[in-house]
Amino acid sequence: MKQIILLLCAGTFLSEAMATPHNSVEIYEQVQRSVMVFEALDDANKPLKALTAVAVASDKVVTVCDELNGKLQFRIVTNSKSFLATILARDSQRHLCLLSVPDAQLTKIVSADANQSLQSGARVYALSNALGLGVGISEGVVSGIRPQLGVDFIQFSAPVSPGSDGGALVDTEGRLLGIITYRHRDGQNVNFAIPAKWLAEIELHDKTDTAYKQFRETAEQLQNQEQWQKLAEHAEQWIGGHQSDVDAWRWSVMAAEKNNNLDSEETAWRKLYQLEPASSTAGAGLLRVKLKRNQSTEALQLARELLSLHQEDAEIWTIVGQTEQSAGTAAKAEEAYRKALSFNPWQLTAYQGLIGIAEQRNDRGMVTQLWQSLSALNPDVPVIQFKLAEAYIREGRPARAYSLLEKLTIPDAQKPDADFWKGQTLIALGRPLDAIQAFEKSLQGNPTAKAWAYAALGSSYFQLQRYLESIQAYREAVRLDPNNPEWQYGLALSLKDSFRGQEALEIDAQLLKKFPNDPTVWRQKGFTEAILGLTQESIKSLEKSLEIEPKQGKVWAALIEEYHRAGRDKDVSSAYEKLRGVDSAYAEMAYRSAILPFEEHQP
Repeated sequence: MKQIILLLCAGTFLSEAMATPHNSVEIYEQVQRSVMVFEALDDANKPLKALTAVAVASDKVVTVCDELNGKLQFRIVTNSKSFLATILARDSQRHLCLLSVPDAQLTKIVSADANQSLQSGARVYALSNALGLGVGISEGVVSGIRPQLGVDFIQFSAPVSPGSDGGALVDTEGRLLGIITYRHRDGQNVNFAIPAKWLAEIELHDKTDTAYKQFRETAEQLQNQEQWQKLAEHAEQWIGGHQSDVDAWRWSVMAAEKNNNLDSEETAWRKLYQLEPASSTAGAGLLRVKLKRNQSTEALQLARELLSLHQEDAEIWTIVGQTEQSAGTAAKAEEAYRKALSFNPWQLTAYQGLIGIAEQRNDRGMVTQLWQSLSALNPDVPVIQFKLAEAYIREGRPARAYSLLEKLTIPDAQKPDADFWKGQTLIALGRPLDAIQAFEKSLQGNPTAKAWAYAALGSSYFQLQRYLESIQAYREAVRLDPNNPEWQYGLALSLKDSFRGQEALEIDAQLLKKFPNDPTVWRQKGFTEAILGLTQESIKSLEKSLEIEPKQGKVWAALIEEYHRAGRDKDVSSAYEKLRGVDSAYAEMAYRSAILPFEEHQP
């Protein structure tokens, strides 16, 4: 009897011990093996979006798939190893995807009893790839069950962030309660999860929802084929009978953007925002529309509303930066961009905004620093390395740019662009002959900006006074990009110095129709007229250039020469006095060439 009593006591003790809630450290150790980083990849296998996935079998994971389509590639990262994943089935109503991960040997998560009722106030833990920093844990409580768009969600208070989509909400014993969906956020520390009991229904819904599956397959096909008008019509037809279908409205947005149909784009974003008022994606889209319409005041108001719900959303902070920048408040814009980067260091648009602000301030050092940061984050992206090289050149550090370009490993398709930037660097280093070789090598391939390569070649030939070759190169640049005034100006300059002044004047006249207040074109026209002996016309052109921009020593000196040829001695003296206050070196040259000889011949 004593033994039985002891056994009964021991059983009671063990039962109580097993029911004792684990602490967060133990929960993390138990569950983190089943929760992993999930990434959507571009064609170059670079991450486009970082989410979370939960293992439901040794070779299968589940995640939230709001914006995952068949054109993207996917992978999971666990135990420092990565595995490609493919979508097996999709539950469109609940936005859940089941993915296959062959050979991954994952640790399946343990699910809670599907019949267990959740009590408000029950302690829960969220494990997710918050902010793309790797799997972490946060603690909170269940707030209740909330119906949204025909789906019941678990509302909880454990903090989550962008990247938490697809993460695990677990109880105090580490059992899965739900899959976190960050987009349904409704306020600070008020978050939602899709109940785990629905995971078993993903494949069933994928098979039974034939009409939606057909709609989605056709939409993905049209998207991949870039048939945007047909995609718009396809989405509109489906929406007619499915007004609350979030995915259909997203395709409507995509088609409208590609078709440059701002009205349709705004309509679609507004509908998405009505369906998902707490969605950062829908709010950000509506914000971008307001920016396109130059509605800065409304954009700022909406941005502040969104920030009250999404304090840690890098995309929202970035658009706030764009809104402030468009409103002319650069300091606030910079603060917002830097806030965005604190949450997502890979936010390219935020970097571009900061670079734009630094350019406006003519802060070359800051521009270079920003491109250096982007270069460190994207060492295998040649375009970013080229922009860093350009920043070094503009900062007056061409040797650093050349060293950078020499060390890069460039894919064959982008070698012509690399040769172009090597040529630009060689020009800055004072090596026009080597630059010509680099530009010609670039043009033998297919550089992204062929007109720029021809124009740079023309500039290099001009430096060597090889004007005929310079003219040929500039003519090709103008042919490829006839609306670029720089190439036209360069062509006119080469024609002038090769004594083909009349052709140069024709180009100058075309430029002045477009840019009547450009002092450089008036200056160039005046110089050309002087060479042709058109003294009176030259004087008018040079005077016009100085009227627009008085601090041009070379132009004052040329004007003094023309005044002297015209016998306008008083104007020579007056112009000389003005030149002395602008540029003493040019004043000395003008004195020796146009004034001193005249004084020496005075009786």
